[in-house]
Amino acid sequence: MKKTNILPVILLLILPFFRLWGQSPVDPYTASILQEKLDSCVNNYNLPGISATLLLPGNRYWNGASGLSHINTLAPMDTTLLFQEASVTKLFTATVIFQLIEEGSLALNDEVGMYLPDMATIPSNTKIRYLLNQRSGIYNFIGQNPNTGDTWFMYPDSIWTPQLAIETYNSDPVFTQNGAFSYCNTNYILLGMIVEAVTGNTFAEELRTRILEPYGLTQTFFPPTEEINGPMTTGWTSFTSSTGPFTTDATVMLNDCFASMVYTSGALVSYPKDVAKFTRLLFTGQILSNASLSQMRTCTNVNFSDGCNGYGYGTMRYPFNGKTWFGHGGDISGFTQLTIHQAEDSITLALSINRNNAPRNPITAALLSSLTQALSLETIPADETTFSLSPNPADKSLEITLHESKDKQQLVLFDQLGNTIYSGEIAPNTGVYSFPSDQLPNGVYFLSIAGEKTKGTQKVVISH
Repeated sequence: MKKTNILPVILLLILPFFRLWGQSPVDPYTASILQEKLDSCVNNYNLPGISATLLLPGNRYWNGASGLSHINTLAPMDTTLLFQEASVTKLFTATVIFQLIEEGSLALNDEVGMYLPDMATIPSNTKIRYLLNQRSGIYNFIGQNPNTGDTWFMYPDSIWTPQLAIETYNSDPVFTQNGAFSYCNTNYILLGMIVEAVTGNTFAEELRTRILEPYGLTQTFFPPTEEINGPMTTGWTSFTSSTGPFTTDATVMLNDCFASMVYTSGALVSYPKDVAKFTRLLFTGQILSNASLSQMRTCTNVNFSDGCNGYGYGTMRYPFNGKTWFGHGGDISGFTQLTIHQAEDSITLALSINRNNAPRNPITAALLSSLTQALSLETIPADETTFSLSPNPADKSLEITLHESKDKQQLVLFDQLGNTIYSGEIAPNTGVYSFPSDQLPNGVYFLSIAGEKTKGTQKVVISH
């Protein structure tokens, strides 16, 4: 066999190995492809920034951030920054409701009047099931009544009870319950009030003791009842146009007054890591029973502009890459959110963008397509691989024996964080490469080789 020496590599410092919730990061090749796609989405769609988490089978994860948190100071987006989650809150609210149903404290056919005082614009016979699946016909005072938003600007420090907000800003129902579908934040505000009436605790207390603490969601908060304990990214908006430019800091609107009014329909603050973890736990049956999950996924067909084609009992249904995903989206001035899970391949994605009206559908589709591409080049078992390494662990030299070497092949060496240490081409009909591993610091690396008919990634351990 012909033996060839590779040119000396450009060395990078090895950063500490990072683990999330006891999981392992995806292989560096996958990480680099996903990060490249995230970067391109920020640029192509002229976004301030994106933060995202993907959870995959085998306890693997990927966290990525791109762009800016603050467009004026040029502070970078970071995976540790918190976001206003908007209507992703509804997925959490629905989960607490189903927990109470499983405990026998509630039933889907229970009526609002069994738990809440009379309110002029809320029919007391409205069933819990129609609040959950957005078929109650109740008026949506968050979003449809402009006086609501005006109050957020004029009285930013005022804190409203949900009942007072409904009695002040709500209007008569727009149709009889179960007569049609109409997305309505008031439905989920009522559900939060029912949780408090049944348990005798604040919704924040129930959320924390039932979900946040048991499942280790350490960076999720429910303001204004709870203080936000962590750095939060700035959200960018235009208060005069739905098409931008999105250069106004939305913080002036996202205040205690806002949070108290949107309440259990949209007040949650979190970041993609926690939201993805919750979404995965929920849809893999670790929080609710299969019967409850089946009910949550029972959808009314809809046609939302973000690609959602079904609304269930606190869940949204999305088609991506020929597969069905369940989760929930969220939108508020300054932020665009999405969290989804797909059962067939057991993939979870949480996507946070610090700008409203961002095109989450094409961004999600692009990320998932890149993931499919990357996974096709994942590590192949040793008895099937197209190349072998010796010795491994390596000291001064690493021998790379190619089993299929007729075509030109691309060689890439990554560190554990996906940083490219070396990339180059391998000439056709080359049998063995000798890699000068003596120039690498001790640690774990990944070597990927891809040709026209061959592909694979293997772990390399360097130990001097």
